[in-house]
Amino acid sequence: MPSDKESPTLQPFAAMPGAILTGLRVLAADVDDTITAGGKLPARTLELFEELEAAGLVVALVTGRSAGWAQALAGYLPGVQVVVGENGLICFDGAGRRRDLGAPRDASFGRALANNAERVAHAFALTPTDDDIFRLFERTFRRPAGFDADALRGCQQLVAAGFEVIVSSIHIHVRPSGWDKADGLLAALAPILPAALDDPDASILFVGDSSNDRPLFARFPRTSVGVHNVVRFLAELGADRPAYITEGEAAAGFVEVVERVLAERRLAP
Repeated sequence: MPSDKESPTLQPFAAMPGAILTGLRVLAADVDDTITAGGKLPARTLELFEELEAAGLVVALVTGRSAGWAQALAGYLPGVQVVVGENGLICFDGAGRRRDLGAPRDASFGRALANNAERVAHAFALTPTDDDIFRLFERTFRRPAGFDADALRGCQQLVAAGFEVIVSSIHIHVRPSGWDKADGLLAALAPILPAALDDPDASILFVGDSSNDRPLFARFPRTSVGVHNVVRFLAELGADRPAYITEGEAAAGFVEVVERVLAERRLAP
């Protein structure tokens, strides 16, 4: 795994100005190792989704999980208005209704995706994820121990133009390039809360944990937060790091963020 060395450029979340938090309209978050702990959704996470909705905030999840998982999360989780899956390539609203995002994909796309994924899997002896059968636009493999920034660069050299390889804390994704998590989030929010897109840098706060969150850390340089376990992936993130970091890891860090957001809003005049 990448080094666990913490960067001095990451400010503690407690230093984020309260005025930013009171002006938010959307709280967006990654799923695995951001709102979960040990692969599960704690009860407090679910309670906070409902509290955010009651406070008038749109809750959006932006995950590398499959379309199948994203539809289930959107349909079942309380307080969640939209889930963006497959790293921005598809979304579902709270009723489970699907929208494909990004460039249209023709009949040849599936074959090209499979060919590129096969090259990467063979070169690095990768195993498909359990949820890969529920994917539409990516192929995904389990991230083995020791898979680091150098291995990621090696994977990228194996795929053809128009494809890319990205990683999360648990998965390796082979996918079409040119459309990412940030693009997906903004496209998913457009029909739900178009006003948030008038000034997204002031309206949206994003919480994430690893290098597939890089586009969102870069897109929201003032309003992005990494839960503390993000320090393990700083080498992969490069300059595109969150502005702030929590004291708690994973779900505990998410709770830290949301409880402060709600507290600041209660104190606002």
